Amino acid sequence: MAYPKTVAGSYKEADESLQGRNFHSRKISNNTYLERRNGAGSIALHYHATDVVVYRPNGDMELYSGGWRTPTTKERINWALPQRWYLTQEKGVWWLVSRETGQQGFVQEHVFTDGITLHPDGTVTGAGTYNAKVDRAIKKRVKAYAQLCADAVPMDSPDGGDCWYCHLGTVDGKSLGDATGNVEHIDSHMEEGYVVPSLVFHALQAHYNANMAFWQAFKGDHSWGDCEFGRQAVKKAVYRYVLRRKGFAA
Repeated sequence: MAYPKTVAGSYKEADESLQGRNFHSRKISNNTYLERRNGAGSIALHYHATDVVVYRPNGDMELYSGGWRTPTTKERINWALPQRWYLTQEKGVWWLVSRETGQQGFVQEHVFTDGITLHPDGTVTGAGTYNAKVDRAIKKRVKAYAQLCADAVPMDSPDGGDCWYCHLGTVDGKSLGDATGNVEHIDSHMEEGYVVPSLVFHALQAHYNANMAFWQAFKGDHSWGDCEFGRQAVKKAVYRYVLRRKGFAA
């Protein structure tokens, strides 16, 4: 699997790239910048609102998705990884894989999680754990919740009575839950069987943008008969939206 080598693969290379008039920041690609960070002297590969790669002066590289495990986020991280490493996806799970065998003759494979760290000696810390049975159970639970939301169409429009983590937002359009990394509120909604219009709104916004699904999901806005398109759109959007916040690529 080959990726364009457009970003430094180490702190030293990143530091050398940020010199002269580009000492503080250099544009790498669309919405993607290499930037110096104050304090510890770190350098970050910044994509949209997330530092997807953080280069530390000691040679460590920390990797983050910011909750957005999308193909483009994965691509940006791959651009920055040392040549022996690459990030891949299998059945909704991200894996950090080495192209080289280790001392025991096995290729290293690590479950990606935000904050996973590559060290200069080739070791990896902060990896997640993989349990196929648990993953299937989570997906089944999320699928049932997505169907519950779809069955509620047309639903009341989002308002201040919704869960604050779902309803309140930041200036860049993120929900409070996304901005703070809080996913426990989503777990409570699934456990209680509580359909939150604001969560549905953010899910549709993330996966359909200005699509007509908006006009079929909420009371007073729909005009397409039985709203079947809206139900299917809500089911798909909520499923993908919640899975991503549970650590899956969807």
